[in-house]
Amino acid sequence: MKIAVAGKGGSGKTTVSVLLAKILAEDGQKVLLVDLDSDPNLANALGIPSGGAPPLVERKDLIAERTGSTGTPGGMFILNPRVSDIPGTHTLKCSDRVSLLPVGTIETGGEGCFCPQTAFVRALVRKLVLEKDESVILDLEAGLEAFGRAVVEEVDLLLIVVEAGMRSVETAKRILGMAPALVIRSVRIVANKVRPGNLDALRRQLSEKALSADIALRYSEELALRDLEGRPIFDYLDPEFETGVRAVLRSL
Repeated sequence: MKIAVAGKGGSGKTTVSVLLAKILAEDGQKVLLVDLDSDPNLANALGIPSGGAPPLVERKDLIAERTGSTGTPGGMFILNPRVSDIPGTHTLKCSDRVSLLPVGTIETGGEGCFCPQTAFVRALVRKLVLEKDESVILDLEAGLEAFGRAVVEEVDLLLIVVEAGMRSVETAKRILGMAPALVIRSVRIVANKVRPGNLDALRRQLSEKALSADIALRYSEELALRDLEGRPIFDYLDPEFETGVRAVLRSL
């Protein structure tokens, strides 16, 4: 199973990614979490010490070696660099069944930018999606950039995380519109930080955009406190969220 998790910044992609990995691991699957966000927080959420998981995109020497890039703007580089050894040499073990690959994302250039870093990341993600035997969860860059650069393609499931608020819903709608071109097999929406007072409003906002929530994750003071204190969340789980995730996975 290859799953990508997308959404507006601050919507809770990382939380959803970690809790999803926990569910798959409890089912006996080996899971590789791939952090593709420009503000990487998966390591912290998994209990890996700060600084213990530097993103691969910061390894300019590695990217130059694999792409043949000289660093000169507009220079030639290899579009499909060798990345077959990367998962084996740069993956961090988090538990018996869960590992992390901190990749990061490109912080310069506009939407659709194609540069050596993009070529490296695309080749790596494509290898993980098409060739990796274990389950892979991609915690994507916030917003639309991962789709504009076609970094994520041919996954089994795209989860779009939304919270109450029109900006979050608008982002979900735009992502949904870009998904068909990337051969994504199924797209579902996760309503995050759900409270009794905002669930109806969120459903209404989604309905106005012809969307609906397939999975709900309730707002949790415990999760908020762990985030504030920088504590891991891997041992936390919401039963309603788990039920929704399992129902979606069964339907694929």
